[in-house]
Amino acid sequence: MKPFRKLFWPFVIVCCLSLAGLPQAMAAITSFDPDKMADMSDFDPSNPIIPTGDTIKVALVASFSGPAAIVGEIYFISAQWAAHDINKRGGILVDGKRKMVQIIRANHQSQPAQTKKIAERMVLQEKVDVLWGTNGSHLMKIINQVADKYKTIAQCTAALSDELYDAKNFTRYSFMSSFQTSQIGRAAAYYYSQRKKEKKFYILCQDYLFGHSIDKGFK
Repeated sequence: MKPFRKLFWPFVIVCCLSLAGLPQAMAAITSFDPDKMADMSDFDPSNPIIPTGDTIKVALVASFSGPAAIVGEIYFISAQWAAHDINKRGGILVDGKRKMVQIIRANHQSQPAQTKKIAERMVLQEKVDVLWGTNGSHLMKIINQVADKYKTIAQCTAALSDELYDAKNFTRYSFMSSFQTSQIGRAAAYYYSQRKKEKKFYILCQDYLFGHSIDKGFK
């Protein structure tokens, strides 16, 4: 069974039960109470406990070198915090077997070519279950393409451009759990429309997918 199928349906069931207002059933599936955090007193961001073996492998694809290296470290600590909490509560039940969550660093160096290379390496060599990304919508687009090609889950938590999930770029393997860039642009435009003071605007944005989406949203 493909990793996508192993993890996708439990994910769907949990979401459906949550929306239906059945927290007890959801807790039974995940085997822990989602409203209660584990004892995190032993969490050390500089020396995280990373399980190995038969785990749920999550490749955190981000910049761990270059000018934006700090971004990757922030993502890693955040994801490792969540993984540590889940692991201390016994992990996640997959096909009747309890598995720990393993976070793997995948450095894309903020470069498109390297993003494709490292994402493919994570899938083909490291056998990860999830590609987690990333700082840069243009780079998340590449991650989504790799995920679609190899039928691996891609989780978009930090790239915000609408184009990532339009009719042209949508894939059944990528999920977005953040707000979208056009919402930022539209919200700013709405705010100024209510003030009714400013009459002329200069839109200064980054010259890539993220900036273009904010520009369109504001207009």
